[in-house]
Amino acid sequence: MKKSLFILTAALSFGAAAAQTAPATTAPATTAPASAPQVPTLTDVPAGHWAKDAIDRLVSRGIILGYPDGTFRGTQNLTRYEAAVIIARLLDQMRQGEVPAGTLTQDDLTALQNAIQELAADLTALGVRVSDLEENAVSRDDFTRLEARVEELAAANGDAAAIADLKAQIDELTARADDYDALRADIDDNASSIAALNDLTVLLNQDILNLQDRVSAVESAQADFVQRSDFDALAGRVGTIDTRVTNLENAPKFGITGTINAQYGRLGLVAGTTNFDVDRLTRQTFADGAFSSAVSGSSLNCPGGFYSPSGNNTGCTDTNSGPYTQNSYIVFGVTAKNLTTTNGQVKVNNAAINFYAGNTFDLNGGGVGVFVDNATADGTIAGQKFDVRYESYRSSFKFNDYLFANDNANEGTLTPTLRRGVVANVTATQLPFSPKLTIVAGQAAATGVRANGSATAAVGSGSVPGFVGNYYGLRASMNPGSVGTVGLSFAQNDGNRTAFGVDYDLGFGSRDTEGNAPFSLTGAYVASIPQTPANFVTGGGTFQNAFANRDQAFFTEGKANLGLVQFGANFRAIDPDFADGKAGMSTNDAPYYLGAQGYKSSMPYAPDQVGFGAAIGTNVGPIALGAYGDSYVPYIKSADADRNTNFGVSAGVRLGGLKLVGFYNRSTVNNDLIHADLNFAGPGSSGFQYNLTSPYMDIANVPFAWSSTYGAVLNHDGAATNALVKGLNFTVADAYFYGDRINDFQVYGDYTGTFAGVKIQPFARYHLFTTQNGTPVDFNGTLTNPKQPGEAGYNPNYDPTADDARTYNTVKYGVKLSTQPLTAIPLQPSVFVNFANRISNVGRSVQNTNTTASELFGQAGISLNQFLVPNMKASVGYAYYQGFNVAGTTGPTTASSASGASATYSAGADRFYASPLGGASDPYTGGNFGTRSGTLQGVFAQLDWNGLTANYGIFRYNDRTPSRAAGTNGTSDAGYTNQGSNIAQGFKVSYTFKF
Repeated sequence: MKKSLFILTAALSFGAAAAQTAPATTAPATTAPASAPQVPTLTDVPAGHWAKDAIDRLVSRGIILGYPDGTFRGTQNLTRYEAAVIIARLLDQMRQGEVPAGTLTQDDLTALQNAIQELAADLTALGVRVSDLEENAVSRDDFTRLEARVEELAAANGDAAAIADLKAQIDELTARADDYDALRADIDDNASSIAALNDLTVLLNQDILNLQDRVSAVESAQADFVQRSDFDALAGRVGTIDTRVTNLENAPKFGITGTINAQYGRLGLVAGTTNFDVDRLTRQTFADGAFSSAVSGSSLNCPGGFYSPSGNNTGCTDTNSGPYTQNSYIVFGVTAKNLTTTNGQVKVNNAAINFYAGNTFDLNGGGVGVFVDNATADGTIAGQKFDVRYESYRSSFKFNDYLFANDNANEGTLTPTLRRGVVANVTATQLPFSPKLTIVAGQAAATGVRANGSATAAVGSGSVPGFVGNYYGLRASMNPGSVGTVGLSFAQNDGNRTAFGVDYDLGFGSRDTEGNAPFSLTGAYVASIPQTPANFVTGGGTFQNAFANRDQAFFTEGKANLGLVQFGANFRAIDPDFADGKAGMSTNDAPYYLGAQGYKSSMPYAPDQVGFGAAIGTNVGPIALGAYGDSYVPYIKSADADRNTNFGVSAGVRLGGLKLVGFYNRSTVNNDLIHADLNFAGPGSSGFQYNLTSPYMDIANVPFAWSSTYGAVLNHDGAATNALVKGLNFTVADAYFYGDRINDFQVYGDYTGTFAGVKIQPFARYHLFTTQNGTPVDFNGTLTNPKQPGEAGYNPNYDPTADDARTYNTVKYGVKLSTQPLTAIPLQPSVFVNFANRISNVGRSVQNTNTTASELFGQAGISLNQFLVPNMKASVGYAYYQGFNVAGTTGPTTASSASGASATYSAGADRFYASPLGGASDPYTGGNFGTRSGTLQGVFAQLDWNGLTANYGIFRYNDRTPSRAAGTNGTSDAGYTNQGSNIAQGFKVSYTFKF
């Protein structure tokens, strides 16, 4: 009933919002003339009644007129006849257009009619109930009289049955009266709902009017609307354009890229005859490498090709490269995209071919040569991904760590072994196990670089032995069972070697978020067969001979990470012929790069050994424990072959950024104690490295590993999140070499911070190495006198302790200061000032005497970052170096300058450029000073503008080593002549433009 009333009220409200009045009577058959609407006044609707406004609106629209006596009778029930008449008038007005339907659809009207029918049914049922009650109702007076009569009969002892019958009638009447009251209450409740809905109608009325205004506006603007046909035509044109754009995106595209580089310069002596190193003055400045000698365009290499580009420390002089160094070249290329063969089987996503045109400014140097530098392509073959690359000189590929490792040896024309060829990779998803295939083919050629960074080594000795001529190979890698990678390889170099290999990198167990499995197994095996008639099948040999004469390399490593505890173990057997990349045809291991110990090598274990090792490490809260053991012998073991065994343990605790570790190590050869193992035969070619020890198998972190020591190390990590002082790093280390009763103590640290816009990096170091009672210790088996009386070169004054370990100390300190561009100042300058000093003495005393080995270094410079025109930067700097009693063949400035970027301002190293602690950084050698002295200084400048760089510098070297006659220190002393003052001048202009 209430629901029907709500729908009816809403319908009446919609009609009342827009209807023009059409009079109607409240009687079913009575209607009001449409031509003369009259608005009656209903006398029984009091002012202020909650429904008065709604009633007046309905009356004014002619929907209802009231009863003939002018009353509304608001408390009287609405009969179904009256409701039908009212609703019919509303529907007639809506159909005739007198009342705009607004947004009402035919479905809305149907729903309204259904609601009216539902209401009619409810009203009919209610009317039946009311009529029944009215026909059978009695008045309250009749009820009272009946009760009195019953009481009277009861008092007169009337018929008991009759009295009971009367009481039953009274109870029935009472129940019917209760039903009547309940029905009346229900009707009153519905009246309240109608009143609430009328209030809602008032709100809806305004919304309907607004909607009618919007409909009218749309109807008035309909003439300006795009017709459906026009819209469909436009949509078709858009679809056509979209198709054309897609076709253009997928169509082949071509482009041109390249680089133009021109360089011209001069660096040479203008006074004096002694060549010297210039690089050390410009290291870590704006002109770093600008005045390095260039050979065939390599910007940081010493002349003659004996400087190791890998960063290994070698002697270097820059001023002896001739009067001029110059180089220019143009690299240009054509690129292509979205290429497809006619049958659609091969699709090339990207392709490029690059040309190189090199030239010098010397007309006598030959014509301008243009050649293909490289070419690349990638895409799919029958849906299988592929990529292919051609290189004219530096073809890059690697099968495994011991076979065809040629991916890290690209140093321009100074590459030890050039490789011209093609490398192709195909993911063969249509083959079993979906292997990734790598196919290589090309030709190798040796170059003139020297071995081991030595100026005295033979020309060409830096190349891989035998690796020349045609080479080719195939590698297939797959992932069986999704546990990791297994690779199978074949490689051949015609006339040299044929090799087969297998490598694996497997993981077992649930992997973490970084893809690491709790259990892993890695390793490789290579069998390399020399192509000699005796052991090569095509030369007449047999398979048995080929197998028996193979050179082989094998290693395997297993690791387990159980959370708190990590385990690791390894086994390796590496033939000595894998040294220098020979058996593996691997340029990464070339002698030019210092072989397996060089920076280019990826060998996990050095050649010529059979060994094994294990490690364990654990972290329990702040406590860390570690232990390792390792043992190895030469690959070809003879009766007198040595076995090296190393063992170490450590226990540490952390507190914030602090870490305190105690350690014990033992290193032996055939069970005889040695102070340190310097063969670098461990995992990752590890061995004793002073202050640079790496954890064994990345598991056991034991300080001073590979030595016979015990002691403790306390350090603070300024980069740790819980550092006690951010930016402060310091180490206090004490190691006792118990076999020789030698103690090594050092304390060093550095700090990095910014104050008032200035970056400050101070550092300091103190190192004390003491032998027992200060007595020199012969640790390398030096003879008392290498020459006997009467032999050529006999020196009666020979000092047998000259290379022994001795007590010494070093003090080193310095600071680096720099600023960012000061944008608030004209020209936006930035400045730097660097200073370092070290003093080394034999004995415990810190002093500066004529026997003290010392180095002093200073740099200062300023850059004007907005100079004269936009994007122009002008810089000028000054540097000074002096060394006394340091190593060097002709002077201190021929010692290594390559280490200047790491050792000069390092608190962890004693030296700047020269001894002590050179080479393998064995502290036993730190007290053996050199005999050369000298000073070097220079002023240099640089101008940068949009790819154009110009450098100028003038440098002076003064030899400070006193002259002495031959035989001064014995008959074998050749004497020395002071080289005096030597001046060099250099400039270089270079321009690089990329398009």
